[in-house]
Amino acid sequence: MNKRNKWILGISAFIICLVVAAVPLLNAAFSCKKAEVGAVSGIADNAYESSTEVKVLSYNMAHCRGSYDFYGKTTGMDDLDMDLTIDSPEQVYKCLDDFAEFIVNEKADIVLLQEVDKDAVWSFGIDFMPYLAEKSGLGYYSYGTKHDLSVLPYMRKKSNGDWIYWLYFDIGNAVLSKYPIVSAENKGFGEKGFKKWISGEEKYVDAVVDVKGKMVRVVSTHFGSGLKESLKMIEEAEKSEMPFVFGGTLHILLPAARETCSWCSNEYMNAMQNLIDSGLFNIYMTGVDALDTQYFTADTENLYWTADYIIPTKDVEIKDYYVIDVELSDHKPVAATLVLNDSQ
Repeated sequence: MNKRNKWILGISAFIICLVVAAVPLLNAAFSCKKAEVGAVSGIADNAYESSTEVKVLSYNMAHCRGSYDFYGKTTGMDDLDMDLTIDSPEQVYKCLDDFAEFIVNEKADIVLLQEVDKDAVWSFGIDFMPYLAEKSGLGYYSYGTKHDLSVLPYMRKKSNGDWIYWLYFDIGNAVLSKYPIVSAENKGFGEKGFKKWISGEEKYVDAVVDVKGKMVRVVSTHFGSGLKESLKMIEEAEKSEMPFVFGGTLHILLPAARETCSWCSNEYMNAMQNLIDSGLFNIYMTGVDALDTQYFTADTENLYWTADYIIPTKDVEIKDYYVIDVELSDHKPVAATLVLNDSQ
């Protein structure tokens, strides 16, 4: 190869590198991070038939990758497993159908969802929330992006060989509701750094739901370390002019439950203590045995612990609270029957 061709090859390689680098930067800079609010026509018209007792579920969907049981054996949802790949769009729709059936069977009024896909290569670009809203009969939903990235090739193992796709994903948190969602915002916890700027940060979707004329703020989120997140939830609760309920995969831990998670950071316990010390919240788990296995929602290295919660402010009564033994994800769902304050 002569010197001229080497220069051309070098310049071409440099241009390609710039293009590859520019894609995620432009994607991060210009992608829409506002909350999406939607309603499925003709489904939720009878929302006001219920009383102000509201059944709330929180469930981490794990991007419809499937489930494993709490004993390390892969199970659940036909051929789905916890591999990072899903073999077909049909498997995704089967997953969504199973989630919808579960929601219907539990007679849920409001569902907080995490690890929800809007547009991801591994779930074949299927937008979860409109489909789930229609299939579950809970016609109102709000979705907020947590991570949004499009960069570099992505290798998927197929039965007939390896296929290469462009890696892209728009994934986040969502609120699904039987009652009208009046407004919603997608908010961040104030995390900084280049990695967070490129692919997104921990976020929460904050929806105002009209429950039979009573307004309630409902937050679905997935905490990181928990410290900044817990302080933000305290801040939001302090300034809220209406009942405030947040939940999701919070990764917070009562000190008494430390032994249940070997890898958990002490920040998880400090975050829980922040919430307790604020005196603002009705935290059901502080009134039960933190080592009681019926409240465990996640499995890590065969150590089972409580990672998922529903936490209202003290003006909301918790009539019932439990973890449901169902395996559609690598988490188990939490259910709470809440009674809104009549003084509102």
